[in-house]
Parts: sequence; C-alpha cells; structure tokens
Amino acid sequence: MTDAAPTLERAVAQFVTRYSWNDIDPATLAAAKALIKDQFAIQIGASQLPWSKMTREFKDPRPGKARIVGETTRAGAVDAAYLNATFGHGFEYDDFLGNAHPGCCVVPTAFAIGEEVGASLHETIVAMVAGYETYVRIGALASPAILNVGWQPHAVFANFGAAAIAAKLYGLDEDKTFHALAIALSHASGTTEYASTGGSIKRVHAGIAVRNGIEAAQLARAGVTGPRRFLTGDRGLYRMFAHADVTDQARDGFLPGAPNMLPGLSFKPYCCCALTFCYIEAMEHFRDRAGEIDSVVARIQTMTDSVVGTRNAQLYNPRNIEELQYSLPTQMALSALGKGNGYATHRAFLEGRLDLSPDSEVMQFARRITLEVATDLDEKYEFFVSDVTVHFKDGTAAHYFQERAKGSPVKPFTEAEFQDKLDELTGEVIGRDQAARLFELVDTLAPTCEVADLTALLQPGSGSPASSSPNSVSEVTVS
Repeated sequence: MTDAAPTLERAVAQFVTRYSWNDIDPATLAAAKALIKDQFAIQIGASQLPWSKMTREFKDPRPGKARIVGETTRAGAVDAAYLNATFGHGFEYDDFLGNAHPGCCVVPTAFAIGEEVGASLHETIVAMVAGYETYVRIGALASPAILNVGWQPHAVFANFGAAAIAAKLYGLDEDKTFHALAIALSHASGTTEYASTGGSIKRVHAGIAVRNGIEAAQLARAGVTGPRRFLTGDRGLYRMFAHADVTDQARDGFLPGAPNMLPGLSFKPYCCCALTFCYIEAMEHFRDRAGEIDSVVARIQTMTDSVVGTRNAQLYNPRNIEELQYSLPTQMALSALGKGNGYATHRAFLEGRLDLSPDSEVMQFARRITLEVATDLDEKYEFFVSDVTVHFKDGTAAHYFQERAKGSPVKPFTEAEFQDKLDELTGEVIGRDQAARLFELVDTLAPTCEVADLTALLQPGSGSPASSSPNSVSEVTVS
C-alpha cells in the first residue's frame, strides 16, 4: 500500500521511526518526568524484595555498560533492563493506563539501552515516549477484551513497547523497525492465573517482555523478519489475544497529529491491583461505622471480576501476597477496618506481621462482602468504577458509587502525596539526600546531563542505609 494509506502495522513502524522531541508537548513532558520518578522509586524499593533477589540470583548478567538498580554491577542492556523491569513491576505499585503498566517497560528499557549506546538524555526520553505511545496505542485497541479473556495485558503489550524503544535507540530504519515489532508478536504471552492461585512469576512478566522486545529489535537488526500482518492478520495479535477484528482504519491513531496518551496515565496510591482502588475508597466512607456493617454488596465490571473477583480460587482465603493483592473483598475489608492498603501494609503481611488467617478480623469482614457482576457497568464505563451498597445491622442501607480513584488524571496526587510515595520507596535503600538529587535531575533534564548521571544514583552511595535492614517496615499498625 502507499505511504498515504499504510496498513496499521506499517503506520506503527512509521510512527516509531518518525517520532521526535518536537512531538513531546509540555503536558507529555511533565507526565514523562513524573513517570520516570515513580518508576525509579519503585525499582529502588522493590529491588530489595524476595522475588527480586531471586530473579537477580537466577543467572549472572552479561557484562556491559548499563546499571542494575540497587547495586554497583553493570551489565548488557538486555539483562539490566530485564532485572530493572522486574523490580519496577515488583510490588503492584507501578503506574497504569487502561489495563496495562507501561512504565515498568519503557523506563528500564530506555535507560538501559540509552546508557549502553551512549544516547543523549533527550534521545533516551524521545525513545521512551515513543515506546510508551506504541505500547498503549496498540493496547487500547484490545482493551478490555484481552484482560477479560485471561491474558495479562502488560505481558503482551510490553514486548511491542520495548521493541519500539530498542529500534529507536539502535537507529533502525523503518523496515527493520517494522520487523522488530512483528517479531515481538512471537514473544507475547502471560496469563492472569497468578491472581487466582498466586505465583511470584507475575513480577517477572515485565522483565521477560522487556528482554524479548529488545531481542526482537536485535533480531530485526540482524536481518530476521516477521509477519506483515502481525496485528490484524487472521492469526495476528488482535484475533488471537482479544478475539477482536481490528482493521487498517485504526491506523489513524498512529498518524501525525494524534494526541499523546502519556498524560492520561495514573499513578498507584495503593499497593495492589488498580481494579480494587475505587472500592478501597468507597469503603473509606464507611470506616467510622465498620462495626455496624452486616453485609456489603459490590457490583463489579466484567474486567474487575476477571482479575480480582469471583474467578479467583482464593478470593476469600488469600494465602500469599499475590492472592492478597488480587482479592477485592480482602482489600475492601482492609480499607473499612483502617488497616491500610499501601506499601507498608503489604510488606507487613509479607513479613508475617499482619494476620489474615480465616478467623482474623479482616477475613471475617471480607466474607460479609458479596460480589455481583454487573454488565450494565461494562456498557457505561471503559474505566474503573465502584458500585457498593452497605447494609447495616439496624436494617438501614447506604449506596456509594465512584468513578476513578486517587492518582488518576482527574484525581491526581498532591505534590506532597507523590513525594511521600517516592520517599517510602527510596529512603531505606539509597537515602533521602541521594534520592532528592536523582529526582532533581529528572525534573531539570538539563542538556548537559547524561543518562549515566541519573542511573548512577540508582545504586546505593556512600553512607546509604541500604545494607542495614532493607526488608524492615515499621510505620504501619496492623493490630
């Protein structure tokens, strides 16, 4: 087809190769800075968690120039990005847009490759944003169907985001960029079974996809090719993963003038699946009357049910951290009882300091919560909502409905709230002074600043408290 009417696949490749600094408007740049800070903080904090350490010990990384977060080791970009992305997706605290988590793909990929190839900071940011937009624009055409089927959207779409970034920073032309994206399809995988029966492998989905996306670009650079209809073909992405028919008309989303989606991202205020957030905040409204509650009915969207609802085998009996973070009734109970739903609370459970045994106060409350799938909510809302009716012991009832949660573009963090999140994740690992220098560099993005100036601050410095007690959390009360 001609350049004036490309296939969707060709339009995506053209989008990646043509994206430039001039395409980053002020709102997108501000969102990119916030995303980098949020993701750096999560990588730093989650690098100390058990599954992160297990992944790090899995094999020795190949030598190279890219830094691994939390240590002085340098590695090849593929291995550094694999580990840093795993850290960035390591505790259900990373950003989201739609049903996926672009930040833990694009930030570690861009900075690892940028450091390896000696890219400027601006070149790294351009590639990062191009990868973000590729990820979410491809993903938007399959949402929420792909999640409802049972795939983890991030494990699928991150392959394309990472391939786009790698192609950009490796300087691939349009044709090789096309094949990098096409090859990425062969890596797309990963289901949401972890939400039902646990498994820390979910944390590594980000690393796996990033590694595969980078290597897809390397294969294309070497001359390997992929299918021309990797998105819209009879056995392409959309039909196989979302059971959807997407035509070349969707290319309009990748043509010049299409608005950037990055400013629409949400940051997580709670350390669990984002589908629980509106319900967490709904139960906050009844916290003062928690002792008077007889039962709760939560009407939920199909996408909510597919991840944190009735499809989960351990919904009312979370045995491990993954099952807890994906149990809507348990998260609602924690909120109603004032136990908290943040980083400290989930660390407390992980370390055995929060009782969620069947006879505990939290789980007794959780069993009073009934989930009902409401298809009318599917028809009205493509974003996350909550619809809760609380029945009190005196026979009265109260209804609460909410659209979107704290951390979303319509209910953004205050500057203090965002800083609190950054501090709780970084303070024990690299110290607040070093973290402040890191975040200041991100805010400034000075032309004289190099990628290495930022990545050097992702490792513990002199006098850092990282080695003292990286797994201790004392600020939560879980009585």
